[in-house]
Amino acid sequence: MKKMRILALAMALVMSAGVFAGCSNNSGDTSTTGDGGTTEVPTVSWYTIGGTAPGNFDDVVDTMSAYTEEQIGVKLKLYLYDWDNYKTKFQTMINGGDDFDIMFASSDYYSTFVNRGAFLDITEKVKEVTPDLEEFIPDNLWEGVQIGGKVYAVPTYKDSSMTQFWWYDDSLVQKYDLDIENAKTMDDLTEIFKTVKEGEGDSFYPVYLTQGNPWNGFWNNYDDLCSGLGGLVGVQIADKSRKVVVPLEQEDITHNLGLLHEWYQAGYINPDANVSGEDYKNCFFGNGQAWPSASIAQAANQGVEKYDYVEVGAPLYTSGTIQGSLNCISKNSKNPDAALKMLQLANLDRTFRDMLAYGKEGVDFEYVDKDNGVVKLEKSSAWTSGCAKYAQATFFNMSRQDTEPESQYDEIKEQNERAVDSVCMGFVFDPTNVQSEIATCNTIWSQSAKADLLTGAVDPEEQVPALLEELRAAGLDTIIEEAQKQVDEFFAAE
Repeated sequence: MKKMRILALAMALVMSAGVFAGCSNNSGDTSTTGDGGTTEVPTVSWYTIGGTAPGNFDDVVDTMSAYTEEQIGVKLKLYLYDWDNYKTKFQTMINGGDDFDIMFASSDYYSTFVNRGAFLDITEKVKEVTPDLEEFIPDNLWEGVQIGGKVYAVPTYKDSSMTQFWWYDDSLVQKYDLDIENAKTMDDLTEIFKTVKEGEGDSFYPVYLTQGNPWNGFWNNYDDLCSGLGGLVGVQIADKSRKVVVPLEQEDITHNLGLLHEWYQAGYINPDANVSGEDYKNCFFGNGQAWPSASIAQAANQGVEKYDYVEVGAPLYTSGTIQGSLNCISKNSKNPDAALKMLQLANLDRTFRDMLAYGKEGVDFEYVDKDNGVVKLEKSSAWTSGCAKYAQATFFNMSRQDTEPESQYDEIKEQNERAVDSVCMGFVFDPTNVQSEIATCNTIWSQSAKADLLTGAVDPEEQVPALLEELRAAGLDTIIEEAQKQVDEFFAAE
């Protein structure tokens, strides 16, 4: 494997409830050969995630299947699940021994399913069966999906580095002559918010947060070890001792929680932030993981003429950011080689990749410039809103939309070349021994506590001690001890 720095990001992820489209088994179809004999054409079943299936889903899948049969001698049956309860549904499939070949996975359950023996070890098979795929995906992505030194998933080579940006409505930046380029910490934002609040009036809120979208990137400096317990368990990204801590107890976190509360009290944050489900528009400020030219789409979405994007800190790279989008092969797959060939085709063949992303040519999209990979979406197409591109395959062999900046993929690659590795890169927490404790702590943490704290709606000096007492009674210290033991053993073996 070649050594290169690349991507890793984030997401996060998605949910799903029921099968919306696709129906077949894996047994394959029989066709006649020229000498009168018969050959079996394998059919690969691929379970993925997204929203509502487009009306022409079956037709597009049939078109894709004809193409894959022509290219690699393998037919395709694609199944789409919605974003509501996908983990539960997939768990039911695995428990029931359902027949499938490829399944989308992510960090919140990948290691759990691996430890239960659900996914095939492809460490050597990917090199033998699909060497071009193995070569195409960079080494650090393969490293990021290893569990116990073995590979059980094909990582999605895309915008997976965790690069945090703050963005501001340019009209107000100019109006108040705001120094946004030098604002790199949350403390630096206070004066900016104060200036805009005083200038725009009491009814204006510089920051709009909601229950489902509180302050973004709050735990970025802590690797949660793929535990799914961000805020409760983590190792500071640069801590060479790899001490597992409770981020909620760390000085930098407690300071910023207090700052959020100060902003809330000062009227810089909307007063209904911890209970609101509203999708606010025309916001002065926002933050999230992105790249510079994403400002164009963000401004259009918000109804703002222009957003000024400022990168905050160096891009970060952890096993968790890589595991945001994976495709795994079932341990019981009847066609593991065919499944790998299907994933190789999705990642290396632009025609197939475009069909997965955009639907059927002439119906859902048209090529504006096929040679250079530019497409125009049909206004009536529901394919892209129903099917999640980030769950399918690489972004770097996919045509861009004509409305997207030409530079965006170069920007993403450049960010990831600069990404700083977590000291725990390659480690994945095994929750087997503390599953009960994790479930209870997650229930406590995922109720209103997280939204209350990360919107500034409550006083952390009062809320956090009571919360931690409840979490410790539920076994938080046991989780920390188990995580530390695993981290120490993993890196001692290097």
